[in-house]
Amino acid sequence: MKPEKIFITSNRLPVTVVRTVEGFKVKPSNGGLATALQSVFGQQNSYWIGWPGIILNDKTEEQQVTELLTPLGFIPVFLSQAEFDGYYSGFSNAILWPLFHYHPGHCLFKPEYWDSYVQVNQKFAKVINEQVPKNDFVWIHDYQLMLLPFFLNHPHLSYFHHIPFPASEIFGIIPWRNELLDALLHCKHLVFQTEKDGINFQRTCERYASPKYIDDVTQTLLPSIKIAAHPISIDAFSFEQTAKKLSVLNRSEEIRKVFHNQKIFLSVDRLDYSKGILERLAAFNLLLQDFPKYRGQVVLIMLIVPSRSEVPSYEEHKRKVDEMVGKINAEFANLDWRPVHYHYQQTDRDELFAYYKAADICLITSLRDGLNLVSKEYIACQTNNEGVLILSEMAGAAEELRYALKVHPYNIKQMVMSISYALEMDESERRARMEALRNQIFGYTVFDWLHKIFQEVFLQYNHLNFTFEQNLNADLVENIRLKFRQAQQRVILLDYDGCLRKLEPHPQLATPSKELIQLLCNLNALPETTVALVSGRSRTDMEEWFGNCGIILIAEHGAWYKHSATDWEPYGTEMGQYRNKIYNFLKKHIVEGTYLEEKKVGYCLHYKQCEPLVALSLQSTLEKEFQHYRETEKIPCRYMISNNHFEILPQILNKGNAVKKFISFNNESFILAAGDDDTDEDLFAVLPKSAFTFKIGRKATKAKVRIPEIERFIGLLSDLADDKVRY
Repeated sequence: MKPEKIFITSNRLPVTVVRTVEGFKVKPSNGGLATALQSVFGQQNSYWIGWPGIILNDKTEEQQVTELLTPLGFIPVFLSQAEFDGYYSGFSNAILWPLFHYHPGHCLFKPEYWDSYVQVNQKFAKVINEQVPKNDFVWIHDYQLMLLPFFLNHPHLSYFHHIPFPASEIFGIIPWRNELLDALLHCKHLVFQTEKDGINFQRTCERYASPKYIDDVTQTLLPSIKIAAHPISIDAFSFEQTAKKLSVLNRSEEIRKVFHNQKIFLSVDRLDYSKGILERLAAFNLLLQDFPKYRGQVVLIMLIVPSRSEVPSYEEHKRKVDEMVGKINAEFANLDWRPVHYHYQQTDRDELFAYYKAADICLITSLRDGLNLVSKEYIACQTNNEGVLILSEMAGAAEELRYALKVHPYNIKQMVMSISYALEMDESERRARMEALRNQIFGYTVFDWLHKIFQEVFLQYNHLNFTFEQNLNADLVENIRLKFRQAQQRVILLDYDGCLRKLEPHPQLATPSKELIQLLCNLNALPETTVALVSGRSRTDMEEWFGNCGIILIAEHGAWYKHSATDWEPYGTEMGQYRNKIYNFLKKHIVEGTYLEEKKVGYCLHYKQCEPLVALSLQSTLEKEFQHYRETEKIPCRYMISNNHFEILPQILNKGNAVKKFISFNNESFILAAGDDDTDEDLFAVLPKSAFTFKIGRKATKAKVRIPEIERFIGLLSDLADDKVRY
């Protein structure tokens, strides 16, 4: 279950608007928060509020950017340079960030920073109060917006704190501690990364919050305020699939060849004093000093993302890192070997994953970290169970990832010994540790994190509108597997395009792989199991691709039925006298990039290869004109429209009616049905309430479960076919 509408609110949008000679453009933003929350944002009725990453000149530019972002589900909050400097560079990152990471010496407690922080939080509140319906769910993220709840008129709020929350003695250093706590407590649901963070927050509130939030008897927070700890996670399956891409594997092999016969240490960080980069370099330096045998045999690759260069302490930290890298390389490098490779730049996703795959050891030495998702990303990419994770005990993930080698980042000698142990670790221990780590992160993904949080929101807010659609999570997978094993009859009903195979510009390009065909055969071979492909595809395609699988084929949205070696059986409805009228109507709209597909009972005009604006115009024109044409010509047909095609069929034909006519099942049967298109909604509607129904992608649906990617759904089917425990 989840709130019916979700308005994610964070300092930055997950995209950045850039100014080009052609006008404003959108590009993806980097960052763990953006990556993790894409899983919920990429679903129906989710919106994102935040700064678009650009300082604009006037209201005209703001209007242009708003028009660019609105269709994407983004609601921008615009900041001036002065607001950005005071609120973000100032209060957020020169006070809150260092203090929450236990570096009070880096703090600059300037009153003007506080004034700017108040002003920008009010600006965010103004946008929300004006544009978000009062009874919808507002999900606030992180320390830049701690004051925001105080200024909102919305009763259904939740706050997630991504960074560490310090002990009360540390938090108490902040001159504006009472205002921050009282504002946060306007939320009745607050979530932290670890139990320790949650306890620190509660004790800090008991010490500094207004008495109205404290129970008179227990002297603790009021029971109406829910404090929870749920560490954020990743979409492990998606990461694994990217790591298996041929381009990533090839690039990984190239990296291995460059560092032939060397053990690769990898670290991935923003340039930040809290990440323990200097301590890591000190440990690597000491390793080479104390263990000469490793010289020429190991290499440290540091992928450092530029960060907050406008903050003086960060500029100074970069200078120290540059100097230390230079010192180590100057002392130990030779013509054939350089110990430290330091990349100070953004790294794209595939390149990063190639480094994850290539690395023998991932070295994370955070001095303090809310969680650290790099650790989980590295594990997800270790598909052969070969890597070793060395993880700072000061990172929030250390509590969760029990089988990593733990290090104290301030104890340089202990880090050196752990690094040496990792280098000498035998294969059996290495594989056992990584397999256990992979079981952990596949057993608790970002979808499990969302599930736990939204369950609590459901219990906290009685009047919030909810949908009982859910994401695929570990508990649900186990329930499906259990019901599947126990069932006396199993029926699996699957769409093809967009469900089992990605959509292609031309229908004939979407041929199935040998692996997919074998998977369907394996499922169909299970005892008391019926597999049916229920597709809009022509019977010619279905016969050619799946005719030898022994599965049921339902083609052209229910117009034709075939089981195994039997002949095709028609549903019994054709266009007849209206066929020529439909053909002539669609023929008028054929332009460059379109393709008109003729089916036995209808026509489909494909326009995925058209220019985006042309395709958008075609959708609007076709729908408007056909509604009028159908009414005036009294044509008993319906149409189906998407971003890729416009299809016209007899009124009675749909996947639901076809399944009712051709396939037998009862309320006791295990039924699994999946599809990505509006046409699949007719199928979901006729199934018993006990059926497991899946929507692949983002469209609105009657299905109970949503899965963003085809590959993740294929993985679930493979698990059922193999009967393996695999998350």
